[in-house]
Amino acid sequence: LNAVLLQFRANEEIAQVRSRAKSETAALQASLRKEQMRIQSLERSLEQKTKENDELTKICDDLILKMEKI
Repeated sequence: LNAVLLQFRANEEIAQVRSRAKSETAALQASLRKEQMRIQSLERSLEQKTKENDELTKICDDLILKMEKI
């Protein structure tokens, strides 16, 4: 009887540990997806800013050339 009770408690504890691990895994996966989306957004933003910077650099270079001709 005592061994059966110990076995039952052990099985309950194992089930609880598995349940907590499953919940933690789901939370971590959700957090990972959120961070991956944030990274993608930042990469798009960086790409856009780089394009804008290139355009502004070209405008400045063109203006400098025009001023040198005056």
